[in-house]
Amino acid sequence: MSTTITNTVQIKAGQDEVWAVLADLPATRMWLPGIISARMDGDLRICTTGDGQEIHERISDLSPEDRSYRFQHVRVPLPVRASEGIFAVSPGTDPGTAVVTLRTTFEPLDPAGADELTGMIRGAFGQSLESLRRYVEEKVAWDAR
Repeated sequence: MSTTITNTVQIKAGQDEVWAVLADLPATRMWLPGIISARMDGDLRICTTGDGQEIHERISDLSPEDRSYRFQHVRVPLPVRASEGIFAVSPGTDPGTAVVTLRTTFEPLDPAGADELTGMIRGAFGQSLESLRRYVEEKVAWDAR
């Protein structure tokens, strides 16, 4: 059974400025906590964590017009299968702001631990979006804080 989580964050910056950061796919290393390097190999984003693990994400439907893209986890150090998501930037509620929405769908490998895993993933992605907000607003990479 699949689980869908939606995380959002409002950022004090225009949509184009926020999209420029998200659309620079290897720039993930600047704002995603724990990622020390990121590179693209065709449509595959390969992120390396501080402990040497790699996360492989297939990027698709990259749309500057819609300010969104999809990702599918090909390799991720979590007990999940069929993990994928969408990043999207939309107008914020206040002038000069943007909202980033991250909608993620996954299937836990162990249904008995689904609630705990869902809470952990929700918290991690919430922290990721908060780190993105700080990077865009303050121009400080996660590892310089």
